[in-house]
Amino acid sequence: MKKLKLFLLMGLTYLVLSSSAWVKLTLVRPSELVLPDYIQSIALIDRTKQENTKQNKVEQIMTGEVFRQDEQAVFQLGEGFIEACSGTRRFVTVRTGERFTSDGTKSTFPTPLDWNTVSEICNKNQTDALLSVEIFDTDFILTNNPVKLETRDEGGRIVTRPVFRANGVAVINMGIRLYDATNRVILDEYQTSHRMNFEGEAGTLQGAINAMLDKVEATKRASYESGFTYGERITPTYYQVTRYFFNSPKKKLGAGVRYSEVGDWKNAINEWTKIVNTGKRKHAGHAAYNIAVGYEVLGDMEKAKEWAARSHTEFQEKDADEYYKMLCNRINDERMVSQQ
Repeated sequence: MKKLKLFLLMGLTYLVLSSSAWVKLTLVRPSELVLPDYIQSIALIDRTKQENTKQNKVEQIMTGEVFRQDEQAVFQLGEGFIEACSGTRRFVTVRTGERFTSDGTKSTFPTPLDWNTVSEICNKNQTDALLSVEIFDTDFILTNNPVKLETRDEGGRIVTRPVFRANGVAVINMGIRLYDATNRVILDEYQTSHRMNFEGEAGTLQGAINAMLDKVEATKRASYESGFTYGERITPTYYQVTRYFFNSPKKKLGAGVRYSEVGDWKNAINEWTKIVNTGKRKHAGHAAYNIAVGYEVLGDMEKAKEWAARSHTEFQEKDADEYYKMLCNRINDERMVSQQ
């Protein structure tokens, strides 16, 4: 029964994909937090250095931290943040290389930096704001799950062999403060946990563990992602989407699809418009939908909305309603980005 369901699902997926063409678009997502216009540059510092106490030394031994592990991970967090900000170039980012001692813990914010220190760092690096990583802690959780896998040998007989699957979770606990050096206010105080999963599979437990990224590399990668995520919080970022459109019946829609494949969207729209004017309702609905995609690719969002609406209302194309909403969301996002 399970195999039948899988077969039907694969068949349905094939039918959907074989009757559609696609195009990739690069869109821009607005930031969650809008910073003042005068904030044009940000300096980065690491304020996670812990006092060299006996308790901290014991913790490092108990958690198996390698030499300067957290310092390297915070550096990767900064790399992710810089990468996120480089897309739209909303901010100039300056890595200072400075590391400060925190009077907080690995789970609580320290007392805020005094404003003279903030001004001194910003003046030195010619920036308007200071991003300070003030909470940082890492954890790596490892679990294993032995399973039995059925295969056929050379004689066609079913044989069972054990397979070990190792699962690792890198956990990054971070806290960031963003200081406005001009008006001497804290623009953001943000604390969160970021998780990233890693897997490995082999015939032995050790082999499965070896197939995964090691703890240090996994932690670095998760740190980079957590920094990128924070960058997305304060700056608009680019992302890619795939727009599918109708390719069937090829006799009706194929000419327009062929034009789209060489980037000639104006002629593609012309071909599909002929189908809207002369074709059956279903074909006209597909053609109108395709025209909406064509106008979106060309950047004419109002025309794209108009044709998506026609596809839904005049020709009852069921997918056009959802596409119309997606276009409205894109227009709203781009409006917000222009204000940021």
